[in-house]
Amino acid sequence: MRLSEIFHIVYINMIENKFRLLLTTLGIIVGTITIILVIAIGKGGEMEAAKQFSNLSADTVYVNLDYNAVGAKRDISTIEKLTPDLADKIMEESNTLQGLYLRSSTYKEVVYKNSKQSTNLVGVTQGYVEISNIFIEQGADFSEYDFEDSERVAVIGSRIAEKLFGPDDAVGNYIKIGDFRYKIVGLLKRSEDGLQGVDTDSSIFIPYSTMMKDNILDKYSTTQAVGKALGIENIERAKTEIKSTLNYYMNDASAYMVSDAGTRIEAATASATTMKLLLVSVAVIVFIVGGIGIMNVMFVTVKERTKEIGILKALGTKEKDILFQFLIEAFCIGVFSGIIGVALSFFAIGFMNYTDIPVYPTLEGKIIALLFAVATSTVFGFYPAYKASMLMPVKALAEE
Repeated sequence: MRLSEIFHIVYINMIENKFRLLLTTLGIIVGTITIILVIAIGKGGEMEAAKQFSNLSADTVYVNLDYNAVGAKRDISTIEKLTPDLADKIMEESNTLQGLYLRSSTYKEVVYKNSKQSTNLVGVTQGYVEISNIFIEQGADFSEYDFEDSERVAVIGSRIAEKLFGPDDAVGNYIKIGDFRYKIVGLLKRSEDGLQGVDTDSSIFIPYSTMMKDNILDKYSTTQAVGKALGIENIERAKTEIKSTLNYYMNDASAYMVSDAGTRIEAATASATTMKLLLVSVAVIVFIVGGIGIMNVMFVTVKERTKEIGILKALGTKEKDILFQFLIEAFCIGVFSGIIGVALSFFAIGFMNYTDIPVYPTLEGKIIALLFAVATSTVFGFYPAYKASMLMPVKALAEE
C-alpha cells in the first residue's frame, strides 16, 4: 500500500468521525494548554525570583529576622530590633565590609493634591544608594544633614511618581504621609528590578531617622541590615564578623540570620524550578489521562473497522501497512490536538496576565507541549494499532 493511500484512508476516517475525533482530542488539547501554562508559570517564577535580587551583587550581605528561629508562637514585637548604633558597631568591628545600611518598610497612603496612592514607604540609613545599586535620575539623594536632623524629605520611585504627578515634575513638590508633609528631593531611575522584595519603582524612600521620629512603623515591623563586602572572597568572613558583633551587643541575636545574596538567589531560583517541575509533573499526568482516552477510542475504532481490516488483509495488505495506518491516525490526532492546544494557549496566557501570577510564555514551552502531544497520542495509539495489524483475515471477515 502506497503512503498516499494510507494518508487518504486516515483522512476519510477522521472526516467521517468528526464528533469522535473531537472527544478524542479534548484530553490532549487540555494537556497541551496545561503544559504550556505550567512552563510559563515556572519560568515566570524563576524570573520573578531573579528580579527580586537583581539589584544586589554577589558580594552583598544582609541581616534578617529568622522566623524559623523565632517560632510562630512568639510575639515579634518583643524581639530586640536592629538600630543605627548597632549598625555603626558592626562597621567599626568589621575588616571586610565596605558599607552597611538599615531598612524598614510599611505600606502607607500617600496624598498629592487630589491624588491618593497606597504605596511602600521605606526608611533607610546612609549608604542605601551605593550598596543596593540605586540610581537617582532627577534631583539628589538625601544629604548627611537630612539623616542627622530627621528631615521630612523623600526620594520617589518612577512608577509611583507617574501615578501621583502624571507628566509634572515630582522633584520639589510636597506629598503628605499621615499628618506630615514631605518634600521630594530626588526621583529614582526606572529599573524594572526588585530589591529583595522591594519594588523600587513603586516605593518612596525617606530617612530612617525620620521614620522613627514620625512614629510611622508599628510594633510588629522589622528592620533589615544590608551590607556590601570587600569582594566575593570576603563574604563568609563578613558574615562571621557580623554574627559575632550581634552576639556581643544583642541579647536576642539568635533571632537574626546573616546570609548573602548569592545564597538567597540560588535558593529562590531553586524553589521556583522545583515548583516548575511539580507543575510539569501535573501536566504529564494530564497527558497520560488524555493518552489513555486515545487508546480507548482507538480500540473502539479497531473493533468497528474489523471487517475493513479483514478485507485489506485479504487483498494482500501487509501487517506493517495496517500498523502504520493506525499509527498515522494516532499521530495525526496528536498533531491536530497539539496545534489546537498551542493556539488556545494564547488565550489562556492572556487570561493569566490579569492575575497576580507571574507568567512568561516561551517558544520552548510551546514546542515541548506540541512534542508531548504527538508523542503521547502515538505511544498510546501503538498497542491498538498493533492489535489491528495482528487480526487474522478469516476472523476479521467473520466479525459481526
